[in-house]
Amino acid sequence: MAATHDADVVVVGAGIAGLCAARALHAEGRQVIVLEARERVGGRVWNTEVLGQPQELGGQWIAPYQAEMHALVAELGLELFPAYREGERTYLDASGVVHRYEGHDAPLGEAAERSYEAAAAALDALAAEIDPEAPWDHPRAAELDAITFEAWLRAEIEDDLARDLLRAYLSGGYMTKPAHTFSLLGGLWTIAGAGGVENLFEPDLCLHSRVVGGSQLIPIRIAEALGHRVVTGSPVRSIRWSEGSVTVATEGERVHARHAVIAIPPNLTGAIRFDPVLPPWRLRAEQAISQGSVIKLLAVYDHPFWREEGLSGEGFAPYQFVREVYDNSPPGGEPGVLVTFLAAEKCEQAERMDAAERRATVLDGLARLLGERARSPVDVLEVDWSAEEWTRGAYSATFEIGGLTRFGADLRRPIGPLHWACTDISGVGNMHMEGAIRSGKAAAAAILAAAPSD
Repeated sequence: MAATHDADVVVVGAGIAGLCAARALHAEGRQVIVLEARERVGGRVWNTEVLGQPQELGGQWIAPYQAEMHALVAELGLELFPAYREGERTYLDASGVVHRYEGHDAPLGEAAERSYEAAAAALDALAAEIDPEAPWDHPRAAELDAITFEAWLRAEIEDDLARDLLRAYLSGGYMTKPAHTFSLLGGLWTIAGAGGVENLFEPDLCLHSRVVGGSQLIPIRIAEALGHRVVTGSPVRSIRWSEGSVTVATEGERVHARHAVIAIPPNLTGAIRFDPVLPPWRLRAEQAISQGSVIKLLAVYDHPFWREEGLSGEGFAPYQFVREVYDNSPPGGEPGVLVTFLAAEKCEQAERMDAAERRATVLDGLARLLGERARSPVDVLEVDWSAEEWTRGAYSATFEIGGLTRFGADLRRPIGPLHWACTDISGVGNMHMEGAIRSGKAAAAAILAAAPSD
């Protein structure tokens, strides 16, 4: 027989969003219980250990402009260390030639650089008009949501290289979907949520810092403070709700509460049976949104050999299977770790390879950018986030063409005692850990405002 508990608020999901919601509610004296399907907390933030040093299998980087994240890290007594960027970067052009360069900008050639800068400025101008908390309210929202990002690239950018770079950066680097499958408005929402193109695409900013000990320490510390209120290994199977009452059931737990925060990706809510069924507008929204495709890979070496050769470990190859690589070594530099991501169509291609072929293809890509020594790691770790049952993709769930204007606002709209939180539905910080914090705190604030005396 399932154990029964009472609470003011039950939170479904112990990722950063759910835990931040629970933390904020607990601080105001509310009785909270957090139910998590996985045997761990963190959601898309997940640590592992490589040769005795922590590494991240999920989200990891923190940007200087992410104020909520910096505040939370300080509150939890954690430390940050800067990503390693000393030395030259590498760029593999369309003809297969590797260029070593210093500074921010790869040697694209004057024509491509001018075209890229003009296109980036055009995106910035459009994004500046977008309210990241309500992109669907833009006067031209329907028009911008009916255009694919690919169509905009082809209409606005004549230079092939500039077009290909912007496609690789936004499609492969963030949306993790082919550029013809998401709208210009969807892309602008992500750009606006980061504060502009430079914040989103410049590695020195968007990939600035990491947590000493690994980013999963953030949810772990929050969960430790909440103690027994966080229950892992408890997938929620059903939610019965009415005005002012909710009962959440797992196989072993039943929680009665006045409110619930559903803090899971919106593509997963269909795995929960709601009684009564959710409104049709909510059900349609969930069918119109899906996660991206991404595999994260860590190649581990005894030491970071690229540093000895004057390289930062950072490389870009927009025309290759491996399109990006970064030095992901721990603060002390040992062992040497390179991280890459196979995203969008590259991920879909990789998923159809067997493990040996995928590993060989990835190492070949790393070697093209950093030299032959990259072919001989002591270990390779990979996580295909589409194969994770309780996420089914990453980095974030995004809409099909036209879906953002039709259903975007519905993903945050409370339904009776049910509130929603996750980075996927956040405005500022969308698809980053920053967005998860903001979304969780917003859900908690909405409950406190609706029921200040609970």
